[in-house]
Amino acid sequence: MQTISEKVSVSLVDNIPTSISWRNRDYKITKVGLHHTYLEGKILVHIFSVLSNDLFLKLKFNTKYLTWILMEIDQT
Repeated sequence: MQTISEKVSVSLVDNIPTSISWRNRDYKITKVGLHHTYLEGKILVHIFSVLSNDLFLKLKFNTKYLTWILMEIDQT
């Protein structure tokens, strides 16, 4: 598992991530696994664990600033 912590662009359908753009590449999300929320102070944060074929990605969405962060990546 590799820690990344970089901003990414995420496309959504019905509030579910469907693709990620990172480092000039697009990754189609093939499966959404776990999703949970927590508070960072007063800011609601969403965490999504997703697969793009054989690539595991962990995404963080900050609801105050509407930013997506790719937190971790790993080959499955």
